[in-house]
Amino acid sequence: MKKLTFTFCLVAVSFLNLSKAQVGGNQIYRERNSADYSVPRNLTEFNNTNSYFTNDSTLIVSVKILMNKPADRYKITLGLNEEADTPKIALENINKRINSFIKRISSMGIKNDAIFVDFISQTKVYDYNINKDSQVSTQKMDEFETKKNIIITVDKHSMIEKLVSEASDFQIYDVIKVDYISNDIDTIQEDLLKEAYAVFDKKKENYFKLFKKEIIGTPTATSGFTYVFPKSQYQNYTAFESANVTYGYDTRYVRKEERKSKTFYYDGTDYTGFDKVINNADPEVGIQYIMNFSVKYDLKKNKEK
Repeated sequence: MKKLTFTFCLVAVSFLNLSKAQVGGNQIYRERNSADYSVPRNLTEFNNTNSYFTNDSTLIVSVKILMNKPADRYKITLGLNEEADTPKIALENINKRINSFIKRISSMGIKNDAIFVDFISQTKVYDYNINKDSQVSTQKMDEFETKKNIIITVDKHSMIEKLVSEASDFQIYDVIKVDYISNDIDTIQEDLLKEAYAVFDKKKENYFKLFKKEIIGTPTATSGFTYVFPKSQYQNYTAFESANVTYGYDTRYVRKEERKSKTFYYDGTDYTGFDKVINNADPEVGIQYIMNFSVKYDLKKNKEK
């Protein structure tokens, strides 16, 4: 085949909103969004999402590859606050807690260069003086509050739970977020492009073997690379069944609801439409990498009879 004119487009999207996997189990109780109800206009359109587009003068061969891969590192952000009569005392007390916590986790092998303390805010805290005789409440400045975040990078996912456990000993309870980090996105991009080209080569060969078309000019290719972080891939639902209560005009009782637990779960990119999925059976939540590869050929038209 003739040499391809190749154009590459990199789009790094950490919040890519893609269609979700099939429904089963208690997750059927979750609220639906518009993407859940989007269906192909016809079966042919559905089956051709990753196939060929062709007419009498053009052929486009498209390939989609997805890879699931655990993160190389994890960055956890913990939040804490301290209230005191003066800003100085609040700052001293919060620093004591932070320094004690850092000393504790250093014994776990976490080095100082993997820890950063971020000063967030120092604000006044207001309360009210209530005069029962005049029934007047007067606002007053009560204390000062200092907030800080501790950002820690670790190499193993198992370290996250250990950090959360140790943090609780120092009244650090707010797990703000966990970021998933990849050390070598460039290499992953190159590897997926090779995988996509291998799949494309077979599809191209099958087409020309069947239809014996003649290529005109130089083919052109485009490619797009995206990656999806877990933070955008979680769903939630509340599963329960409840009786209905009918109220009348003379009803004098109050309906008291019980607390219903909400379930959150990871729901990664749907595999539908992909030519190849790498590590599709790996249960570990990680980063999903997606490669799109497409080649356009100009074809010699068939002679009209």
